[in-house]
Amino acid sequence: TIESLLPLGVAWRTGANEATSFVTTANLSVDGKDVPAGSYTIFTIPKQDSWTLIVNKHTGEWGIPYHYQSEEAAKVPMQVSKTSGPVENFTIAFDQSGDACTLRLSWENTQASVKLTEKK
Repeated sequence: TIESLLPLGVAWRTGANEATSFVTTANLSVDGKDVPAGSYTIFTIPKQDSWTLIVNKHTGEWGIPYHYQSEEAAKVPMQVSKTSGPVENFTIAFDQSGDACTLRLSWENTQASVKLTEKK
């Protein structure tokens, strides 16, 4: 199960090996938190029934252990749901809808997502 593969309740690099980079050329609102255009690293805190997304200013990080609380640009809750079927490989996707998009993380039978909108 996903719970046996991830460190529940601990910041995870949201991928394997190096932490996942997140680059935006637009100023964003991530669940109401301002994230200016720039380069970031994303981490998540997975729990059995909830996940938290961390957008961090620290870049070039291998990913663990997590020491960068003072550099967090945003720390927001994610919506968690079951996938329609098993997802064998961890997947990061963006689904656009109008002037917003949803960042979606999927793996095994779990999907965690959060809405991103451009700040104008």
